[in-house]
Amino acid sequence: MAASAAAANRLQAATAKVAQICEASGVPGASVGVIHHGATIFTHNHGYSHLGTKTPTRSDTAYGIGSLTKSFISAAIAKLVDEKKLAWDTRVADVLPEFRHDSDIITEMTTITDILSHRCGLGGAGAMSLAFQGDGDMLLPKDCLFQLVNDFRIQFPFRQRWSYFVWGYSVAGAVIERLTQKPLKDHLLETIFRPLGLKATSFSPREFQPHQLSSPHVGLSDGSAHALRKLQVFEDTFFEASGGIYSTLNDQLTWASAMLQSVNGNDQKSAVIKQVSCLLSNHIAVLNPTVSERSYGLGWMRAQLPGVVGLIGDNVGLWELADEPVLGTKDKTMLMIYHQGSTVGYRAFTALFPETDSAVVVLTNSSDVSDAADWIGRVFIQALFEFDDGNDYVALAKEANRRTLAQFDRVGKEIKDMRAACLGSQPRRLTTFTGRYVHSSELFFIDISLQPTESDRLYLNFQGLKDQTYELRHLCNNVFEWALTHDESKKRGRYNYVEAEYYLFDFRLDEKDEPVSFSWAIDDEPAVFTKL
Repeated sequence: MAASAAAANRLQAATAKVAQICEASGVPGASVGVIHHGATIFTHNHGYSHLGTKTPTRSDTAYGIGSLTKSFISAAIAKLVDEKKLAWDTRVADVLPEFRHDSDIITEMTTITDILSHRCGLGGAGAMSLAFQGDGDMLLPKDCLFQLVNDFRIQFPFRQRWSYFVWGYSVAGAVIERLTQKPLKDHLLETIFRPLGLKATSFSPREFQPHQLSSPHVGLSDGSAHALRKLQVFEDTFFEASGGIYSTLNDQLTWASAMLQSVNGNDQKSAVIKQVSCLLSNHIAVLNPTVSERSYGLGWMRAQLPGVVGLIGDNVGLWELADEPVLGTKDKTMLMIYHQGSTVGYRAFTALFPETDSAVVVLTNSSDVSDAADWIGRVFIQALFEFDDGNDYVALAKEANRRTLAQFDRVGKEIKDMRAACLGSQPRRLTTFTGRYVHSSELFFIDISLQPTESDRLYLNFQGLKDQTYELRHLCNNVFEWALTHDESKKRGRYNYVEAEYYLFDFRLDEKDEPVSFSWAIDDEPAVFTKL
């Protein structure tokens, strides 16, 4: 009891850092909870759930939890394994015959474990750009999932490397629906949410009262928070199983506690969470070489402390791996099992420490400049275990923000330099570039047009949706660009794209000098869009 009280005092002292990180990063609201020795010893709610109304955050405020959803999907699969409806080494194609990849190896060898542990070697980054371009719109229907996945290029040799693959959980969601003959949200409600007493966890934001669901926000370059006008909803889309859950701090603490109790052999919790050892086992090494444990389970990342963490969120890549801040100290080695979540307007973080029956949960309502939920999580882990690791997470958050903004600045400079190097280049008449251009999959199109009141400007439009319109500017010869600043991108509810080539449309002309197609670098191999 005395140890827990001392820990609670340290956690309370750390709350000032929450305010500093949020203020620097554009986060209006955050909820934090800590479990230690099996009991919730601390909760803290900072700021506002709705920036406009100044509604305070509470432990029953609901947030989007993004990829924390994956742990629930893996647990649902584990119950089906326990019920003998499939096995961990069941081939995906045996459940879903429509999974027929262009590579026979992928089709014949990919198992349930492969898709849940991100080790199947498939890419899919390009398809993300077809499915989502911000502003709260899903651009592709759920029923085209396998038309996309079956065509994904092989990025790495099968089972030889970990590579985060959100589409794997889309496939896992389809597996659950096929085997149970129920919508994903209904099955998880009946088998996970309700049995564990999760009273405010749902794939459907419509099920929350308006005052309970926090509004989505983004963080701008000056550290201010900006309210998004649309809520991104993944319900009944193929990303539902990858990141579609909304939940509260209270429920996420209940979930973390249930996971810990299952690890420790609590029969009641184990009746709901099956095969927990398999869920938390090392299924594939992450970012080798490393002497310490760093691997992925099924919906959970594993890290031996002291070690590098935060490898699922947007802070990854801001430092070279060798320069990443190390969490923990050598005199207090322990296993940290964690995951991070990000969806438009929200970020989340959960870490489990089985050896001390501890957990740290952080939920925020902003796609901030860097990943504040990650930094806040580390603040409380540092305080909980008295890590004297020398890390100033407020300073690191500010440095991460600076590095993120520098990435966008670099894109702007590269575009400017390209334009300067091609000074004097004139495009053909803008009207010749107008028309509809269709992706090779025939699932996605881009309209290029002149606005009636602006005959000197081109605009691109994704999938014919009004909100999916961007200005397309001439860059050099037959290349046009639509680059965005950090704040322009954030206000459109977009994920970060920080390569200049991503924003270039390179048109190909026929023998009559008429545009017939353009290439767009949404993947390692540019996608081609053909003019109708």
